[in-house]
Amino acid sequence: MKKLFVFAFILTLPLFSTAQTANLTDYVGSYKFEGAPFEKLIVSMEGATLLAEAEGVGKGEIFASKNKDEFTEPNNNAVLAFNRDSNGQVISLIVKVQGTELKGVKEGDIKSEYLGKYKFSEDSAVPSMTVSLKDGELFGETDQGSAVLKPTAKKDVFSVVGYDGSAEFIRDSAGKISKVILKVQDMVMNGEKQ
Repeated sequence: MKKLFVFAFILTLPLFSTAQTANLTDYVGSYKFEGAPFEKLIVSMEGATLLAEAEGVGKGEIFASKNKDEFTEPNNNAVLAFNRDSNGQVISLIVKVQGTELKGVKEGDIKSEYLGKYKFSEDSAVPSMTVSLKDGELFGETDQGSAVLKPTAKKDVFSVVGYDGSAEFIRDSAGKISKVILKVQDMVMNGEKQ
């Protein structure tokens, strides 16, 4: 039923407006969702009008709420909240509707290619690591703890803050991230991206 409601929400997107100081072009882009009834939500502009379109569902005008980077849809009591990194760039979108939060990452954001779950071998100290984006920074989480993954001078290599370790992401022949080598506390764990 939630999927049906979310589809209905996207189809009926005329949203309420109040003034907001952010440049509307900041929000323009394609947002990739996992676990939602749609894979992408595309935000575009026609003239001075901001539009949102869920892939294969429909397109509607959206308007800013009184809160910065937030848009509301009063008919379904839904909220679209855009998130920025420390440089002020819009990097993700959360659609809140009927107690559910659907999270999407803005495509083209270099950090988004690292996001996902990495499964380690059965004899590893941890079974998996989930890499997510929080406040514009990559964040690695296992059942043993979590830490910020801070970029180093070497491409695809991040320091594991607070654990004196590193996470090196490995690319396949097509250039996509497919594995991670996590080195923490004298342990080396190889993980496959799921």
